[in-house]
Order: sequence, then structure tokens, then C-alpha cells
Amino acid sequence: MRLTNKQFWNSRHETQAQSTGTNVQARKGLLRKLVDNARCKRGAQVGQGYGSFAILNSLKTHLPVRPDWSVIEIGCAPGGNLVNLHRMFGYEPYGIEYSHSGVISTLETFRRYGFDTSNVIEADFFDQEFHNRFRGHFDVVFSAGFIEHFDPPDEVLNLHVNLLKTGGYLICTIPNLHGVGYPFLWLCARDVLKAHNCKLMRKSAFRRIFEPLGLNVKFCGYGGAFQFYGLSLRKEPGLRGVAASLLDRFQDILDHCMFLFYKGDFPESRLSAGLVFVGQRIS
Repeated sequence: MRLTNKQFWNSRHETQAQSTGTNVQARKGLLRKLVDNARCKRGAQVGQGYGSFAILNSLKTHLPVRPDWSVIEIGCAPGGNLVNLHRMFGYEPYGIEYSHSGVISTLETFRRYGFDTSNVIEADFFDQEFHNRFRGHFDVVFSAGFIEHFDPPDEVLNLHVNLLKTGGYLICTIPNLHGVGYPFLWLCARDVLKAHNCKLMRKSAFRRIFEPLGLNVKFCGYGGAFQFYGLSLRKEPGLRGVAASLLDRFQDILDHCMFLFYKGDFPESRLSAGLVFVGQRIS
């Protein structure tokens, strides 16, 4: 069962585009400029949180550098993860996205970095024609914040593996909404919690959903740093938007400190930003 619909994702991607557009970048205050300077010195992208940066950085332990490989991200908007995977490992980026506003933002990212825009596929991930075309096609299949929008996630995970070559790697990350941001979400954003399969957000439960896939597990556990999850709500009117905006500003300060004092790592904790699975298809 899907816990979200296309309207949910169109709204998310439109908000994200408004928050990261060129004019917004030009109007950034001193704090956000300082944070972006610290990000860039560590090799992160402008606007990237330390939590997601640390998760992606941890993949260096498990994935090979192979410019002849391809990677597809499931639910790829706005394309920043694919930029990072290309920079870190040399993989040719592909993405599938069913939100039209998400496709537009991903195409803009691909053009900006000189990627082949025909590799951005506007389709529902469950489309059988898509899976017939790309069965066993990719060396790396990646999704971030995707599988937790399904209950149960079994079918969507099997479709991830369907796209993998033998010897290829599956990477799935989900947010840990039971982390430090949970009090805010429980008090102000229970609709956000309902859009996520929060039962998966414990390490033991997360590990169990991958067991039927028969993959060689390289890593399964918590990853990233603390995350308050105010960003997607900060443009809303009313008290919730104000609270989210304040949390987002506090997150900037926290990210700045972590970018200054950490080099892309962070101790694994139940309060970490997310959970990460890395597995290899061996047959």
C-alpha cells in the first residue's frame, strides 16, 4: 500500500525548488553562507545537510570507483544524490521520477552538470514496461527516502533488485523519524508521520525487510548525524511553519558545527538521521 500520492510529491518538489532557486541563493543570510562555505570545504553540495552528506560519504567504504558503471536513483528529484554518486564513484547517472515537478527539477540539475537528460525517466516505478526494459540493467540501484512510503515494502524492494545486474549493489536509505526530530513531528506534523512506514525505523526491523532478497549484506544500520526535519514544512503558514522555520535555522547552526568538526563521518546512534542498507546481488 502506498502511503503517499502524486500530489504529495508535487507539493514537496515545488517547495524544494522555491527554497533552492537562484534568487533564493542570492538572498541568503550570513549564517547560510557560512554553512555553505563549510559544506564546500568538505566536498558537500550547497544546501546539503550534514546527515545526508555523512550517509553518502560512508558509501566509500562499500562501493568501487567505476566510471564504466551506471546508477539509477528511484525517486530521483532533484538529482543531487546522483551528482554526488557521479563525483564520488564516476557512475553514469539515471533517474526515475513520477512527479512532474520533480522531473523538471532533475532535468535542470542534469543540464547544469552536463549529464545526459534522456537518462531522466518520467514514469511510475511500478510500470511494467519500465521494468521489462531495464531488467538487470544497472550496476547500482539507489533510493533515499522512498521505500518507507510503502507498507509493506516487499514488492517495491523486489522491483529494486529486478533492475540490478549480478554483482551490482543495492543502496537504500530511509530517514529516522524516531530520532531527535520526533517530538516536533509528533506535536506538529502527525500527517508527515502517517506518510511514512515508521515501523521500519529501528535497525532490527529495517534489517529484516532485506533478508528475503538474498543479497550479500555489506552494511545495515544507522547513519548520518542529527536531523530535525523542519525543512519541508518551513514555508507553511501558521504556527507549524514558524516552528519548522526555527528548527531549520537551528539545523543550519548544528550543520555548521558538524561540517567544521567532522570530516564526513559521525558515530552510529539510534538518534542518527537515517538508516542505510548496502547489499550486493551475488546471483
